[in-house]
Amino acid sequence: MASEKKSEHKNALRSKTLIKYAFTQLLAEKELSKITVTDVVEKAGISRGTFYAHYFDIYDLYSSLQTSIIESIDYAITKIGIENIIADPTLAFTLAMNYLDSHKKEYSSFLLSNEAEKFVNRIIACLEEKFASQVVEIFPPESLSKARTYIIYTLGALKSVIFHWLSGKLDISAEECAKYITEFYMSNRPDEIKNLSTEK
Repeated sequence: MASEKKSEHKNALRSKTLIKYAFTQLLAEKELSKITVTDVVEKAGISRGTFYAHYFDIYDLYSSLQTSIIESIDYAITKIGIENIIADPTLAFTLAMNYLDSHKKEYSSFLLSNEAEKFVNRIIACLEEKFASQVVEIFPPESLSKARTYIIYTLGALKSVIFHWLSGKLDISAEECAKYITEFYMSNRPDEIKNLSTEK
């Protein structure tokens, strides 16, 4: 009985992976509003019944993919600690690039599609909020405009580098990418952030 449930669980995970991968590939080819369930099941090589066993419709699938990405980001940030990431993001950047590398087929088309632009900006806005809540405690009140500029600059640069890497325009390994962005971050930190690292 237990082995049957385990097998069912594996099959469900496999089906969802096939569906999400097919969907992200389709997003690279056409707009979200033009993608149908038929498109997805044909590309994934599954039945319509299998699709509907997991998702209500295309928009439910799209929402699920977004949620999966956001939950992964939130989990990683919570586990490492936002204050630790600000002080030294080496671990965070390494884990993020390794995660993207292992899910490159699943996420690259999605993250590079026109439909994802608003979603990615939403992620950046959430990250800005998380960073801002911590940074305001580090910078003195008279330097908050500097802190805000620093956050926007850092996250904008990170977004650009990752997009170039995902699209293949930046032909380096995930490890190299993590190494370089860490080096750039550490060498361009304001004194307030450097002092935080020293205290740790």
